[in-house]
Amino acid sequence: MKTLKFTLFASLFLFFLHQNPLLAQEKVDVLILNSGETKEGKVTGITDILIKFRYLGEDFDYEIQKSDVAQIKFASGRVENFGNDPSKLPTDGSHAGSHPDRHNKIAVLPFAIITNDAGLTVDELRNFTQNQAANTVRNEYNTLTLQDPLTTNAILAKQGINQENMDSFTPAELAELLGVEFVIFGAVKVTTKGSVSSTYGSSTYSQKSGSSSKKGNIFSSSSSTTTIEYDTMVDLRMFNDRGDNLYSNSRHSFGTGTDAYKGSVDYMLRRTPFGSKYGKK
Repeated sequence: MKTLKFTLFASLFLFFLHQNPLLAQEKVDVLILNSGETKEGKVTGITDILIKFRYLGEDFDYEIQKSDVAQIKFASGRVENFGNDPSKLPTDGSHAGSHPDRHNKIAVLPFAIITNDAGLTVDELRNFTQNQAANTVRNEYNTLTLQDPLTTNAILAKQGINQENMDSFTPAELAELLGVEFVIFGAVKVTTKGSVSSTYGSSTYSQKSGSSSKKGNIFSSSSSTTTIEYDTMVDLRMFNDRGDNLYSNSRHSFGTGTDAYKGSVDYMLRRTPFGSKYGKK
């Protein structure tokens, strides 16, 4: 009898959900910012100065300044205000934030190159490091859409932004300009440690013909090469379009060649909040 009642109840419940599909959808918390922008997902924590927020389907918590939030509409139905007049908040779901399609888009900015070797082609190394980082992001960050470096560099050039004046723009300003939610900054410092010379020699023996005694001539030759060794340091930082620093690290590169930066760039990118090694040192 109990089994029959349970089966009947379950059938009625499923029928009710089928007739009311909205109830079958997962309820979300809604953050309304002072700018009027809205964010839907899950509030995972509230402190004196921060609100931790997570988009549905993601595992990363964003930290939003409490002073930037006007109101939270919790999935439970409870509403919490943070000092602003709720009557001034939008009621139609619209928001005043620019570039509403920036969500989950990322750009890798051209790397800064610092070196004391006048023989290095800085522009070439800058392109290689940017493309190396972009390739790792493309392969690692499956939840994000990468803006191709060619597009990134074209947008920056049209706005007159280069390595000389990039520091005058905030990460949030650059993210908005590029139309992305996340930006990656990188710097590679390549310092000459000195040069190493190597000498290679060889000898051959030629015996005189027609002689019973073992007499002949020894011919010797040698060559030398000089290799410049480098010490490489890589700095990497990731910001979101609100200017929050999501990752920051510096790493000494293994190897003494000019391409020693590659291993360090890959290592750190895999340990950002979107990399496969997130949380591992």
